[in-house]
Amino acid sequence: MGSTNLQQQTIGNPLFPNVLWSRPEHRSSAGRLAIIGGSSSGFSSVSETFAAAKQSGAGTIRVILPSVLKRTLDKIWTDSEFAPSNKGGSFAASALSEWLDLALWSDSVIISGDLGKSSETAIVLEHFLNEYPGPLALAKDSLASAISLPSQLLERHGLTLILEHPVLGHLLREIRYPMSAPSNQTIYQFAELLHSLSQSYPWAIVTEHEQFFFVAFEGDVSATPKANLNLLSAGTAAAVWRMQQPSKTFAALTSGIYDLISPNSL
Repeated sequence: MGSTNLQQQTIGNPLFPNVLWSRPEHRSSAGRLAIIGGSSSGFSSVSETFAAAKQSGAGTIRVILPSVLKRTLDKIWTDSEFAPSNKGGSFAASALSEWLDLALWSDSVIISGDLGKSSETAIVLEHFLNEYPGPLALAKDSLASAISLPSQLLERHGLTLILEHPVLGHLLREIRYPMSAPSNQTIYQFAELLHSLSQSYPWAIVTEHEQFFFVAFEGDVSATPKANLNLLSAGTAAAVWRMQQPSKTFAALTSGIYDLISPNSL
């Protein structure tokens, strides 16, 4: 029996065609997006986020990486900026002010991941979550780290969680949620979990299960075929569209993913 809470869209059949038509037409009104991430161990999540945000129509994008990467990226990635790094190749404590300056410039922030395992960077993230109240998306190890700081997450509005399945399980255990997410759930059982979770907390959730991307917000749940795309790209697209149409959160998140898998459908 299908879940009455699950709304499904397929290529050629978007759930919110009016939202797809009403996105900003000009770059100047398409939002200012900040992307934070990277370490000496990698920056692929930042690169993927930037590419997906650009494809999804973000107006102006600024990226901040740790300064250890400057020699490698300064000349080949001119959209990047650099904040102080520590000896381990991750963001140093003094990078916090640059994170906050960039966030205050932006309309929305995505912390894309690859932050590394530095305890110093974890503290930067904790302080950032305390001091920046605006729209924010967390992905990969930035989200895994933030889950250990439930006081910064539990009641935070304007937050989009780009949740890989193991991280979703970690989150449910950390907040002692009375439901779990076994990998053998049907899509309808999974939708019931997201329906309940998104009614309990103010987050928007972007995740995946079987061959679908899922969006959940305030009890509404949508599913979109994955079409060989990865979760970080889908979550980035959703976050960009949420930034552009903040009064239509569920519809914007869902439409952002649809646009990414079928950009020429309308």
